[in-house]
Amino acid sequence: MSDDTSLGSMSLFAGECEKQHLGKGIHMLRMWANVCIIESGEGVALFDVGLPFHGPRIVEELRSLTEKPVLYIIYGHGHADHAFGTPFILEDAERRGHPRPKILAHEALPRRFDRYRRMLPYHEHINRIQFDIPEGIPAFPWEYVYPDETVREEASIRLGDLTLELRHARGETDDHLWLWIPERKVACVSDFWVWSCPNVGNPFKVQRYALEWALALEEVAARSPEVMLPGHGSPLVGAGTVREACLEVSRALRYLDQQVVEMLNRGMWQEEILHSFRWPEEFSESPYLAPIYGHPYFVVQALLRQYHGWYDGNPSHLFPSTEAEVAREVLTMAGGEDKVLQRAGVLEEKGNLQLSLHLLDFVLAGGKEGVEEAVKKKAAILERLAGEEKSLIARNIYLAGARELRKRLESSRPGDSG
Repeated sequence: MSDDTSLGSMSLFAGECEKQHLGKGIHMLRMWANVCIIESGEGVALFDVGLPFHGPRIVEELRSLTEKPVLYIIYGHGHADHAFGTPFILEDAERRGHPRPKILAHEALPRRFDRYRRMLPYHEHINRIQFDIPEGIPAFPWEYVYPDETVREEASIRLGDLTLELRHARGETDDHLWLWIPERKVACVSDFWVWSCPNVGNPFKVQRYALEWALALEEVAARSPEVMLPGHGSPLVGAGTVREACLEVSRALRYLDQQVVEMLNRGMWQEEILHSFRWPEEFSESPYLAPIYGHPYFVVQALLRQYHGWYDGNPSHLFPSTEAEVAREVLTMAGGEDKVLQRAGVLEEKGNLQLSLHLLDFVLAGGKEGVEEAVKKKAAILERLAGEEKSLIARNIYLAGARELRKRLESSRPGDSG
């Protein structure tokens, strides 16, 4: 895999766009999230339509290819970077006197949009952390264009001489569709492929589906595509390459799924599973499974959430005391905040950053005089961890945590009275 295949090679906010031609009437706009353009003599279908602020560029690039009307807009799924450039495409159609494109999506997508509208402040908050979005820049779409027609399991439509076969499968979302064009042997798969360990178990988001994701990739591979257009990153070209890529990621997801099921069946609880699952070297070295966005640890978390309740096997945690209450007792028992801070410093010097963070949290939750020092130390450790972290999501969580701590430090200092 070359570096230009990865999510990390493009900025969420940049206007970068690489137009790629992948056979007769098949084009892909490679942006933060890709847009697939399928062109026939009759007109155009768009599969995935990007972020709101990418809408004008999508229209510009589309019109540099063709003046034909857009007949269909297909949402691969309802995430913000795949289904929200629609207003600009509709405006372009109206301006040109073209018929309004028909919008297609899975039947679960309207419920997703309803939830987004209901919980917009929450999604603004978590997306600002996940994508390191500065204050003052909108972090989540607020304009929703619902589908005209929905698909349950599968549907087939004609676009001139092309057949567009839509298939539903659960993976990153429950409303995911992928597209098969048999005449061109092209699969448009949205976020079933992102050149990363699959983003199952995103720390902020609702349930995702590892085993179903594996099944979807196997179904794609069974059709022997010559070209696979992903949700992010470069296309995969060649039936052998596509098959190898799909089946390797499927095998990795099945491997984690089977481990979690077997460990649960043996009576193991979450903490033990999370600290003992295996991720073989062959997957660590795979060009298709780099932990630059998703992460195997996140996948295991999602599997536990899917197959298991929240009880962790320790009755002390059923109705727990507050973190602050526990912290105060631990600080008293340890002989004060200074001793805990000292020990946290020793652990940091030894490179045990995670354990140092846990000790600092006792001071932050239950301390007094040592809180400022704990804030400084924790922020520094989080920034150090961010510098070493490959996963975009994990890195941004560390950086957001450090920023919040430094804000807390600034707000606790007395202002300049002069």
